[in-house]
Amino acid sequence: MYKTGIKTDFKVRHKLIGDFGDETLPHEHVYILEWICTVSDLDESGFGVNIDVLNEKLDKVIQSLDGVFLNDLPYFQSRQASIENTAHYICSALRKELKNEGYPINSITDSKIKIWESDIAWASYNESWS
Repeated sequence: MYKTGIKTDFKVRHKLIGDFGDETLPHEHVYILEWICTVSDLDESGFGVNIDVLNEKLDKVIQSLDGVFLNDLPYFQSRQASIENTAHYICSALRKELKNEGYPINSITDSKIKIWESDIAWASYNESWS
């Protein structure tokens, strides 16, 4: 298996629902996001994925979230606006973007979104795409 990844950062606002102290008030985070794609074989050029296409799609998804109050998005109406659920949301959005582009997503066996909330805290979501 081969793994290829890209990284970016983005800013979002949210609040948590429940007994989470100050986190229940609207606040802002700057997240670091890693997108790691796993493939079993390399293409004819010797690459696992097209990094340019991945960057383009990730930029598009992140631009739609950058500075947004996550709790206002329909996806988060019935879910906690946690980094776990944010990772799931982004992974699903990226799959949709690549599929709409006609990218051969079946070549990607696993897509992982890892979001760092701080230097020591992160959450991730993995999804099988093949």
